This record gives sequence, structure tokens and C-alpha cells, in this order.
Amino acid sequence: MIMNQPEIILIAALAASNRVMGKDGKLPWSIPADSQRFVNLIIGHAVIMGRKTWEYDLEKRPIHQCFNVVVSASTPEDEIAELQLQYSSNLLFVTSISEALQKVSHHPQAFIVGGASIYSQTLTLAHTWELTLVDGDFEGDTFFPEYEFLIGNQFEMVNLEPQPGFRYETYKRIL
Repeated sequence: MIMNQPEIILIAALAASNRVMGKDGKLPWSIPADSQRFVNLIIGHAVIMGRKTWEYDLEKRPIHQCFNVVVSASTPEDEIAELQLQYSSNLLFVTSISEALQKVSHHPQAFIVGGASIYSQTLTLAHTWELTLVDGDFEGDTFFPEYEFLIGNQFEMVNLEPQPGFRYETYKRIL
């Protein structure tokens, strides 16, 4: 039996100059248009994230109207049980990326929403990258993995949308 595989879409915002994504658990910028685009793209789909993204960015609340999968080997069992009872239909905790991908196999699309470790593990597994590259120099403690070396041999840009102060870049896997 062949298991269905969703389209895996990695979605991230990063500084164009140095790949900074975060500082102290938060984005180092505020771009309402990008936040709205993020929601518009992921709504109704599965999202896969790491523990720190779950705790700091989402403050332990699942993204509304998404099937949320948190990859964590360190979240206490009693906390998981309580959260899954509270958000039973759209929250699941797993211990690995492979387990997360199995759990979302019935979804047409699964969005990888962070953080750095999860992006590193899924960069080459993804079919599509939806990147927001923010102009300017930002200090941070969380970085998007090096990806430029994959462009041209494993991924190609299929869309570029310049915006004031940032740009959207979409890449697809080269078949």
C-alpha cells in the first residue's frame, strides 16, 4: 500500500542579509502584510513546528483552522495530555519529523513553520519554499539554514514579488 504524501511547503521569513529569523523567541520585525500572507497560505492545512516555535511564537496555542503537529522530545507527558484534551481535533505531539510527516499524510499540503532545527531537517524534503526576505540588518539568535547552495541544482525560483522593504520568493524542487 502506498501512503499518500502531502506537498511539503517550507514557509519562513528571514533577513536577506544574514538569514536571521528570530531574537529571544520573536520575529525581529513586524510586517503585517507578511503575517496576513502567512495566514492566508496555511489556513485549512497541516502545520509542522518545533517545540520552541510552539512555546514562544504560538504561546502554546494551536494555529486556528489548521491541524497543528508539534515535534518535541522534551514536552512533559502530562502537559501533552492536557493540551491534547483541550485541543483534541487539531493538535498532535510527535517526537520526530518522520512521525510528523506520517501524521499529516492525509492532508494535501503540510506547511513547515519553524523553527531553525525543523527547517534544517526539512529543507531538502520540501517540495516548495515560500520565503519572505526582509531588507536590512537584524540582530538575532535564530537563523534560517544555509539554502543558497541548493538553488539551481535542487530548487529553482518560480516567483518573485518585490514589496517595499521585503520580497516574497517562491522556489520549487527541480524534478
